[in-house]
Amino acid sequence: MSTDTSTPSGASEAYAQLHDAALKFINAQAQDPAHPKRMNFEWIESLVAPDFQHSWGHNYAVSKSPPIQGRHSFQSFTQHLETMLPNLESWETTVTGIAVDEIRKKVVLRITYLMRVKGTGTAEDRQVENDLVWSLEMNEEGKIRKSTEFIDAIAAGRIKAILEGQRGKVG
Repeated sequence: MSTDTSTPSGASEAYAQLHDAALKFINAQAQDPAHPKRMNFEWIESLVAPDFQHSWGHNYAVSKSPPIQGRHSFQSFTQHLETMLPNLESWETTVTGIAVDEIRKKVVLRITYLMRVKGTGTAEDRQVENDLVWSLEMNEEGKIRKSTEFIDAIAAGRIKAILEGQRGKVG
């Protein structure tokens, strides 16, 4: 699955800055075996504003999952990632769509995370495609100040079911 995510020819400097900042934020979350935690949290932090806030959607799915309710600071956001990463054998990130709003300094991306959950069973049985939409708002310096990740609730449920199965639970 591949989509051209290059900056369109003729794009303004502001458009290019927003476009590139959003792609860097997503790419910074790619699997990086060179880092002990397999993700470059320092790079992610360099891309966000000091007042960065993250939240999740869709509202109903979030209402059923207390850990992702409300707004989260950068530290809380990375803690969420750090609790999830040990459960994943691997993940691949593909941006499949991107829309830039120069006036509002906002970028919306559609992203596929192909995640392989650790455990027994075939790799195919443990692979989950998490198709999500991510909305990013930037400040005047081009740093991300607000992030809203619209999760694929069915994919999240599948990951949870695989993990519960690994722990011997029926669910």
